[in-house]
Amino acid sequence: MIVIEEVKEEKQKMMLVAEVLRDLPEWFGISESTQAYIEGAADLQVWPAYQERDLAGFISLSYSSEDCAEIDWLAVKKCYHRAGIGSQLLGVLEKSARQKASYLQVKTVAPGHYPTYDRTNAFYQAQGFKKLEIFPELWDKSNPCLIWVKKLWNFPLTKKLKMLK
Repeated sequence: MIVIEEVKEEKQKMMLVAEVLRDLPEWFGISESTQAYIEGAADLQVWPAYQERDLAGFISLSYSSEDCAEIDWLAVKKCYHRAGIGSQLLGVLEKSARQKASYLQVKTVAPGHYPTYDRTNAFYQAQGFKKLEIFPELWDKSNPCLIWVKKLWNFPLTKKLKMLK
């Protein structure tokens, strides 16, 4: 059973983010950048996922505008990949984000550059995200930034279904 609860304490956020990111050098292998991510977690909303007592992954949230929430990081330890934990984390984040925002975005490396990021892109597409735009040099030429977006429905499903009729 997976348990996901928001962590509020800054040091605890940084410790759990550090533990997960260090398990994923294919995605977070530049030590200076990884350290900046760890320190930056103190200022974000962070939800860790635990399988029994083991930290399996986390997701973090910020707001890029009054209408748009942003996934800063979604990371799941390798031994827990393809177990549905990323989808569960995303569900918890979306529930929180829809209280304040109409859209959710996430930035990742555009497809065709690294197999690991191709899997990341496939995950977001399967979760209902749509490609918004590629910024070829936002990060650098070897890491073109793809922005994915998703509409967050802010009202009950029954009202949404009536509108679609």
